Amino acid sequence: NLKKMENTPKLWDNLWEIDISEEEDRFAIAKEEKSIRWERIENVVLKEFGSFKDLNILEIGAGAGTNSVLMAKRGAHITILDYSEQALQRSQELFKRSQLNAEFTFQDALALPNELLNKYDVSMSFGLTEHFLGADRVKINKVHFQVIREGGISFISVPNKYNPPYRIYKYFSQLLGRWKVGMEFPYSRRELRNICQEIGVTEISFFGDSLISSMQFVNPIRIIKKLLKIKEPPENIESIPNEKGTFLDAYLSYAIVFAGKRTAKTNL
Repeated sequence: NLKKMENTPKLWDNLWEIDISEEEDRFAIAKEEKSIRWERIENVVLKEFGSFKDLNILEIGAGAGTNSVLMAKRGAHITILDYSEQALQRSQELFKRSQLNAEFTFQDALALPNELLNKYDVSMSFGLTEHFLGADRVKINKVHFQVIREGGISFISVPNKYNPPYRIYKYFSQLLGRWKVGMEFPYSRRELRNICQEIGVTEISFFGDSLISSMQFVNPIRIIKKLLKIKEPPENIESIPNEKGTFLDAYLSYAIVFAGKRTAKTNL
């Protein structure tokens, strides 16, 4: 069982070999754009750079690349990097449907060529580094800072080990053999701080996505539909509300979002 869950290109190729309609893609982009996580990320970028226009941004292990689409819409130059060919095809499809351009790079993030280092204004990942352990866990976080220039910002969004709905959902999904995303080891803020200390990242901040939204993990109607593989058409985009946040999001929401700045002290 553990062998089947190893973090390999084949695992992610299988995961991203899915048929998503253009309508579902538009809905996913609109939903993320109205999320509290996106609002908080956008606020950091605008505070640091004033605008997304002409920023060079790298998304690592992107999958579909939803957040990259939002940044491209605002004028950023996007590069998508993944070692899953199927994931890259998925993100290419999303950008094509969104009538936006990006570069797509087939690379292993743990073995990047020198030409990708010290190059970007922003690096980011959403659900990547929790799939690593030991020295590779530190290294995959460090890579986010190696690829950005001094003064650049990295956003790393990972599952929060202190979010009860997610932990319950993960436990029962694994118990029932329905867990599809390999070995996944959620973070605490303390662990992220320790990694930052090890690699010399001193300017850091934490925020989350929505604690309230994470209750969907234990929504019985949603769970039954997933178990029965009932696929519903996406809701009307106009019906998506702007997500509201609380001060608890930074501690108890599903996603811990870590924003760190590369400085001269960063040990790379």
